[in-house]
Amino acid sequence: MKKHIVFACSSGIATSTVVAEKVVEHCKENGIDVVYQQAIIGELPSLDNSVDLFVVTSQVETKLNTPVVNAIPIVTGVGEEELLDEIVTLLKG
Repeated sequence: MKKHIVFACSSGIATSTVVAEKVVEHCKENGIDVVYQQAIIGELPSLDNSVDLFVVTSQVETKLNTPVVNAIPIVTGVGEEELLDEIVTLLKG
């Protein structure tokens, strides 16, 4: 199963890189092949409906059709496993 995820933060580089590594690895362990890109939060509206999931580390003010997951638990480590499992469930659903 191949899924496309956009990882976004305010700069498009810092926290989204850390989160991407963890999410991609967890997805791979659960049989999901992930194609991903990194972006800044402001780019999400132009990517809406073109990917399976947005994983963000900054507040998203815009209403989007694509599911959005806040990945702060991955950055802080508090609730990380639960969130990674939730992402797998969303992608398999």
